[in-house]
Amino acid sequence: MRHYNPRRFYLSFLRTVATTYFYPKGVITMRQTPVIRHRWLSILLSLVFLFVTVAAQQKPSQQMDEDFARSVREWTTKPEFMSPLVDHLPKVPGIPSPKDVLGYHIGTPKKLTHTTDIYRYYRALESKSPHVKVMSIGKTDEGRECLVVAIGAEETIRNIETYRGYLAQLADPRNLSQAQATDIISKAKPIYHLMGGLHSGETGPPEMLMELAYRLAVEDSPVINAIRDNIIVTITPVAEPDGRDRYVDWYYRHKTDETGEQDSMGGPPYWGKYIFHDNNRDINYSQVTFRNLLEWYLKWHPPIMHDLHESVPFMYTFSGQSPQQPTLDPILYGELPWFANFEMAQMIKYGMPGVWTHAFVDMWSPGYLAFMSSNHNGMVRMYETFGNGGANTMKRRVAPPQGGAGNTSREWYRPMPPYREVEWSIRNNTNFMQTGVLSALQLTSQFPKIILENFYKKSINSIESGKNEAPHGFVIPPQKDMTRVELLVNLLRLQGIEVGRATAEIKVKEGAFPAGSFVVKRNQPYGRLARILLEKQKFPDPTLRTYDDTGWTMGLMLHTEVSEIADKAILDAQTTPVDRLSIKGELKSGSAVAYAILNHGSNKLITARFKLKDLKVQANEAAIKAGETEIPPGSFIIAANQGGDVASRIRSAIEPLGLTAIPLSSNPEGKMHEVDLPRVAMYTTWGNTQEVGWVRHAMDMFEVPFDLIYKERVKQGNLHGLYDVIIVPNQGRSGKGLVFDLDSRRKPLAYTKSDQFKSHGYYGESEDITGGMGLEGVIEFKKFLDSGGLLVTLGQASFFPAEFGLTRNVDAGRTSPQFYAPGPIVEAEILHPSHPIFYGYTSGRISIRYANGPLLNLPEKDRASRVLMRLPGGDKSVLSGLMRNPNEISNRPAIVDVPVGKGRAILFATNPCYRWQNHGEFKMLFNSILHFNDIKTMGKPVEVKANDAGAPTSGRQN
Repeated sequence: MRHYNPRRFYLSFLRTVATTYFYPKGVITMRQTPVIRHRWLSILLSLVFLFVTVAAQQKPSQQMDEDFARSVREWTTKPEFMSPLVDHLPKVPGIPSPKDVLGYHIGTPKKLTHTTDIYRYYRALESKSPHVKVMSIGKTDEGRECLVVAIGAEETIRNIETYRGYLAQLADPRNLSQAQATDIISKAKPIYHLMGGLHSGETGPPEMLMELAYRLAVEDSPVINAIRDNIIVTITPVAEPDGRDRYVDWYYRHKTDETGEQDSMGGPPYWGKYIFHDNNRDINYSQVTFRNLLEWYLKWHPPIMHDLHESVPFMYTFSGQSPQQPTLDPILYGELPWFANFEMAQMIKYGMPGVWTHAFVDMWSPGYLAFMSSNHNGMVRMYETFGNGGANTMKRRVAPPQGGAGNTSREWYRPMPPYREVEWSIRNNTNFMQTGVLSALQLTSQFPKIILENFYKKSINSIESGKNEAPHGFVIPPQKDMTRVELLVNLLRLQGIEVGRATAEIKVKEGAFPAGSFVVKRNQPYGRLARILLEKQKFPDPTLRTYDDTGWTMGLMLHTEVSEIADKAILDAQTTPVDRLSIKGELKSGSAVAYAILNHGSNKLITARFKLKDLKVQANEAAIKAGETEIPPGSFIIAANQGGDVASRIRSAIEPLGLTAIPLSSNPEGKMHEVDLPRVAMYTTWGNTQEVGWVRHAMDMFEVPFDLIYKERVKQGNLHGLYDVIIVPNQGRSGKGLVFDLDSRRKPLAYTKSDQFKSHGYYGESEDITGGMGLEGVIEFKKFLDSGGLLVTLGQASFFPAEFGLTRNVDAGRTSPQFYAPGPIVEAEILHPSHPIFYGYTSGRISIRYANGPLLNLPEKDRASRVLMRLPGGDKSVLSGLMRNPNEISNRPAIVDVPVGKGRAILFATNPCYRWQNHGEFKMLFNSILHFNDIKTMGKPVEVKANDAGAPTSGRQN
């Protein structure tokens, strides 16, 4: 092993450049025109100056891995895709490099690393380097470990809890004087957190981070020494470990022979247990893997969190473009372009093309995973680096195939654009991403106190904002259904937002609220986040587009009353802190011939029914009185004489669910029906499992048993012999897409468990996931309906029965290109409130999330009896977020109920089970299940009054 000689290395590198670009034997000759020769000569001279400058900063006493340098030169497809920050790697005796543990360098063609081996590397590095600490932060759904790795100076790692404590004080500075804060800042070090592998098909970041960790731990150079001495770098090596292993198995099973997009085999049907790409859209942190990370974040308070993704060429660095969330601290909007422009300038200086900073992701939605940082007064950062969905070197077309420049145009934010065509490798990906990260770390290491001061100042500003700007708080009063209040309070607490419970009546200008109300005061470190989540979203510019949803107001999504308080007196309300709210259910005492579990709209009612599956249960079809208590429609009436201690069974079922039951001294009068337990199936395509996953997740959380069925089971037939209800969640984007699903590839795409591919076969197996159920499957669905089954389609899946003739008199259209509705919350009118689907709803007008489903249309003679809910349309119907040209949906059906043969089809143009957000709509789906065989054709719809209580008014969100 020779010592690293910068002069010899860079002369060799420049010789390679000259040979490649200026001599006939080069791979690409640049002899076509003097202009081209002049361009490359300029680049060459710039590289000479640059590399000599950087080389002068290196310490020649440190040994370098010449095999690494030779290999990465070979795997990097153009010299300008390399930088002097990553073209070498130290070789330190006794400290393992990635190759020492894995057997290959990072960026080796056709090599991807499973999670267990990634973790094995970090633990090997920790065991030999005092600069590294590995922390286990929990488990995934499938039992894989979640890790965070810390890297810093030896003293820093030894005293890392002390440094964690400093950041905790800056995150909540209410007990600090300015002098104390200044003293802490002088001693503290910012944590710069890097996260890779959130999206499993974006395979490069988990590879690159291993090399980065080693470089940060061992390299002896001015840049790296400053990083190690002045900041703490933490790494989430694989944010989605379950999906990482599934994708790596898929890559080795199906993708190693790919040469370009034209022969791509796509990815596996699953990443995590429930969700795919939406793991970066889980605003309420429903998934256990990401709750682990949030819990770690709120304990360690990294001022910067950097999420590494792959998509656009060659590297986009996030700058926080419009539409911007105006409630976040303005300091953030100065920090983001500061970092992005520095990285772009550095990488252009190194001769790296295709780095840009604008015209991609905006700062509107708070729901992206890494936004846990900006939501908590930190700085969110994000890259999109060009990737091939694996480790193959490919020829890629960058410019759009239909013509035009696309991302290859020169713009103010893209002064050195990517090439229109390129040969791209995973090593290119590593070079770009690691160079960008090192540049960001370099900037942070030069201004660590500025980063800490800004973090502290944003925390102070959040507190002051709550004191000086309305709204000053929010009140969640006691409500008939306290289970949704419980959910809302705990979702706020999950994100570190302080919630108090009023010890006495609260009187403010907005009205009086009883003792026991829940109060969210905004004069707290995360008061800005509380406002973002609880207020109605007013989109700043209707001409702008947004990357994700425009509306998410929690009270509207949960159908829970939340009052916005502009009266500053709310800050003086006497409250006791709530850690975690737990609502205990109650069976009231008294002799009984029957019991009534009251239906006040709780989604947990369906859980209770399945817990009491051995008891006979009836539902009242209209409200009835029991003494002074009203029993709402859809309540569960349970006779006491069913053997054994029925009261104890009811009590044990409802107490942990937060439900209320009362004894009945006589059998209630009025029309009732049996609440039979259906056999439920959920249909999923292989190519669109994500939206299905959200419904699966909700069903599992509320303990509703079901079978997940695919095209293979549908084609076998006899569906009604096994199932009473089939749910088809939002998927497919059209009837054709749902029926025919993935195009066939040149070979079968197997997703089956084997000794070699152990992560496959989860949640279903197939020898070939392509092809869809086809017309054969459509026929089986028709048989299911004709023989008496209930088909429930959600959102875009409702194109399927309309377009394929299962519901012959229902048409499905689409909005015009001028219509734009990125997830707003809108008003809907319930036309048949006595229909079982609306048990638990007390208003004729409710808030729903608009889902861009089909525009359903029925013959006029059928509308009165079959349209259960409609969308009034118009600007006034938009309660939160943005809908452009809302009149296009005026009076369109939101839900239709259509008899088909002996069965029925319920078509939701909306999506009543969207992510883990619109809990107020879940009950419509759950009611469809519970009352599957007691749905009847309705008569004339009721008149919906414009001033009905369901429309939020005066700051209250009902």
